[in-house]
Amino acid sequence: MDQNFLNRGFTDVFDVKIDEELTQLSKLIYSETKPFLVDHDESISLQQKLNLNFKEIPDTDTWSKLMEKVNNSNELNTLINCNGIKNSFQKIFDNPKIFSISTFRARLPSQKRVIYNWHQDEGTWYLSKNKNQINKYPATLWFSINGANIEDSIQLISFSHKQKLHHHTLVKGQGYFNINKKILEDKNNITTISTKPSQGVIFQPLTIHRSVPPTKISLRPRYTIDIRYYDDEFKKNYKVDFAFKAKKLLKKIF
Repeated sequence: MDQNFLNRGFTDVFDVKIDEELTQLSKLIYSETKPFLVDHDESISLQQKLNLNFKEIPDTDTWSKLMEKVNNSNELNTLINCNGIKNSFQKIFDNPKIFSISTFRARLPSQKRVIYNWHQDEGTWYLSKNKNQINKYPATLWFSINGANIEDSIQLISFSHKQKLHHHTLVKGQGYFNINKKILEDKNNITTISTKPSQGVIFQPLTIHRSVPPTKISLRPRYTIDIRYYDDEFKKNYKVDFAFKAKKLLKKIF
């Protein structure tokens, strides 16, 4: 198993070896966004098209419809289940199985709904009553479709998976995506991810991470997929913040 994943809480950035599945998904994204992009020569490469600026900041409804269209597409489902993705998870799991939640995300800094504060993935479904989601302990492959730089990617805190599951609060339109405390960590432990297209990083569900906070308006979109797999043999006993554990008990009662 990848030692960085075990010890630091996440792997190094690596190339995810998929081709046709990514091409088909990219074509879908372009076809859906084309009316909103700046005027361009359609003979440019598909990757160049995915990095074109929008003419203006799309409204929330337009952005939501794009994500819904892609998240319900055969193209996304095919990519998530392809051999290249399964092979990537074999870096950390002997028998990777697909988890029930994998999500396409399209980011512009103005779309606050897709900017996530410090959180742990395990906290987002810890209170779930869905048997397909609890007690799986899935890892997340943060997969970059069109590349991400240090201004629009994610940040991870090394060794934070060795702490506990913190108390998370509900964020409107997102879910349990906010740790209800200040993360007082040595800034030297914060890693900002930078990727080329078709690269990714896999991190543990207790690794604290967030979207890089936007510092300026950019009309270039960033497209990624949170792809999750788990292994029945990979279980972890971890401490849970008392208040969060109490919230779970109350949900069971009521």
